[in-house]
Amino acid sequence: MIGSRVSHPHAVLTWLRVGLVAGACLAALTPYRAVAQIGAPIQIGPPPATGTQPEPPAFGGPPAATQPPAATAPVVPTFQQAPAAPRTRTTVDGSITIDPLQRLTVDATGTLTPALGGLSADFWTGTPGEIALRLVSLLPAAPDSRALRDLARRALLSSGAAPRDVSPEGALLQLRAERLLAMGAIDDLAVLAERIPADRVSQEMSRPLTEAAFARGEDERACDLYGQLTATATDTFWIKVAAVCDARAGRDAKVDFSARLLSELGDDDELFAALVQAATTGQTGTPFRMGGAGPVHLALARVAGLKIEPTVSEINSLPVLVALARGAANVPFAQRLEAAEKAERAGALASREVTDLYDEVSVSAGSMDAAIAAAEADPGPLSRAILWRATEAQTAPGARAQAIAKAMAMAEDDETWRQTVRLFAPFLVALDPGSDVDWFAEDAVRGLMAADQFRAARPWLERLRRLEASGTGEASAAWLRLWAAVRLAGGDPAVAFDDASVARWWAHLRSIDPQQATLRGSAALALMAALGDPVGSDAWRGLVSTPAIDIRAVPETAFAFAIRAAADSRRLGETVMLSVAAPGETPLGEIAIPALADIVRALVAVGLEPEARRLATEAALAHGL
Repeated sequence: MIGSRVSHPHAVLTWLRVGLVAGACLAALTPYRAVAQIGAPIQIGPPPATGTQPEPPAFGGPPAATQPPAATAPVVPTFQQAPAAPRTRTTVDGSITIDPLQRLTVDATGTLTPALGGLSADFWTGTPGEIALRLVSLLPAAPDSRALRDLARRALLSSGAAPRDVSPEGALLQLRAERLLAMGAIDDLAVLAERIPADRVSQEMSRPLTEAAFARGEDERACDLYGQLTATATDTFWIKVAAVCDARAGRDAKVDFSARLLSELGDDDELFAALVQAATTGQTGTPFRMGGAGPVHLALARVAGLKIEPTVSEINSLPVLVALARGAANVPFAQRLEAAEKAERAGALASREVTDLYDEVSVSAGSMDAAIAAAEADPGPLSRAILWRATEAQTAPGARAQAIAKAMAMAEDDETWRQTVRLFAPFLVALDPGSDVDWFAEDAVRGLMAADQFRAARPWLERLRRLEASGTGEASAAWLRLWAAVRLAGGDPAVAFDDASVARWWAHLRSIDPQQATLRGSAALALMAALGDPVGSDAWRGLVSTPAIDIRAVPETAFAFAIRAAADSRRLGETVMLSVAAPGETPLGEIAIPALADIVRALVAVGLEPEARRLATEAALAHGL
């Protein structure tokens, strides 16, 4: 089991269910074993409304930027409250259906347009409001796939017309804000908040905006939001916000009153009560460990000047982890670094913010062997920082490759390995292939693919090809080990897909690991077929050599059919949301390849081939290809 999942308890399989009929409540999360269900197609949405339903649009190619930069201050079209859209009209002979434009409401607010990396403005066309709300609520905070996380972020920040029957108005925007907060995307959420008219910020909408402001250290902004809602803000969350704002203003009596009110209401938040007591009495005692803390707890510790030494493993709030990584409440450096790595693993913090902290680690001048010995003595964030600094100090390609290879080898698990290659990616990109680093070529290619830097892997691949052509046996074996992942990552420009290449690769698989050859071969070809490669039926027949049963996780039947139906109908919004929600936070290596291939195929169908290829590459590497 891969650790450090930051929300939703992880089991070998946790899949989210989508309701099957109109008005169905959100189904509970349940473990599920792999069985196919035979029967008529399953309808996951409400029955069609009276009248002819418009055909879903065909989506074009992928947007120009598949990984948009973090939203800073993009120019986004403003919107106005428009009158209700007229009904769909059909000509007398029924040959032409006229579907009026959807009205733009506050739910259309976003920070990304297609030109800025957002998804199509008609993202939700063909999706009922009830289904849209449900699907957004299912998005996981920390998907194991960076491709899916980035896709979720873009979807949540995209501007464009919402389903016309979203009720109440603003509900979809509120859910988007809540999921951005859960993902730790507090900077993106802050920019989104600036686009929302002040008179359209409800109490429900104010909560994620307030928590994001606290996490960003913007206490005045958070207290202003509370001040606008004083007349109606009566639940326990807002009472805690009031305590923070009163502590910030030095009104200790009011802070104490809030604490007593929370107690009378039966609030069992022991951490907040302890923080209030310390803030009002000045008796700090031992530093607070902050287990289970949310942004409001961190804000109280900060404004009251309380000493904290967080136990990072007990903190699952991504906004809090991001805040700690940035030095909130004067957190000690060791915990700050640990929080930064944990937030980065979840995708909530940019890799550069972690390496900026690495730069603050002092490393004594000495040999590479000494740096490696120091790192091995205490594996963890500090050891990676030491190796990162040692790598930075090297000028010889061989020594730099040695440090990178050691950092990769010291990774405790697959998740940490992927984080390591992301953090060391700048060094990998800058490292040129050559005779003194030929031993590192395979690791370099695999690391660059995992870090989504395939372009930088091309020179290494060319080097391997030349070595293979010259008769170097190890280069030939390395090329065959990489062949499937390279094909998935680069397509035709990287490596040809032909009978001879497939046969040679398959023979190599069987020679090195006969027991796993069928599973790995099937996994690779399934992902290739999902991307459009011409995998014929004879290929599958040829793969059947050793009995093999894959007991990995598969989605609930409703999810599997829903993804296919959404993609077949070119419903972009549904396809994206289902594709991200289906795996949840289950590690990719624990998900059956046919389920991942279905998601890859669906993304290709709605014009998101680069994202599909990136996911397929992640899946291949996670499954040992």
